Amino acid sequence: MIRLISKLLFTFLISGCSILPWSGDDDSEILIFLSADQFNTWDLTAKFSVTSPEGTESGSVRWILGVEEERLDILSPTGAAVARLTVTGDQARLKTDDNEYTAPDAESLFKEALDLQFPVSAMRSWIRGLESPDLPLHSIKKDSEGRITTLVQNGWTVEYSGSLSIASGHYRYEVPRRLSASKDEFEIRWANTEWQISVQ
Repeated sequence: MIRLISKLLFTFLISGCSILPWSGDDDSEILIFLSADQFNTWDLTAKFSVTSPEGTESGSVRWILGVEEERLDILSPTGAAVARLTVTGDQARLKTDDNEYTAPDAESLFKEALDLQFPVSAMRSWIRGLESPDLPLHSIKKDSEGRITTLVQNGWTVEYSGSLSIASGHYRYEVPRRLSASKDEFEIRWANTEWQISVQ
């Protein structure tokens, strides 16, 4: 199970974010919509399922991205902790009930521990609905409001449905609500359930 769930860590994926007009009922409150590339720390929870030739696994994830540390807690459907990935400036650490692995970065860690090659550094862009600036972009489709609906990057085909408005003070952002990502015989279905963000 840990192998399937670990693959998930690399595919928190995509839908376009745009500046949207806002008119509030309270004229004294000024609410500003900003694109998702303007926040870079968060506390996110999401539900997921992962399908491969080995079967299907499901669960949830809590992803906390701070200024100095990044942490991903992978939980089973019952809420039990399955694995924790912690990333600091010079070390990545993966801990399960049975083992603990360390490496200079997350990409090296998953290659060494699980023999997986996934674009870990792209996750921060993908989860906010942005294409990664560090990977080749093969194709991209957007709707009439500029949101990404389908994206092909680094061999992954990602499709989106729905959007989620999140708030930080007077700021409002739009991020993907649901997505599916597929590559070869591997598919991830992802549903964001809650975001808390701050702007640095």
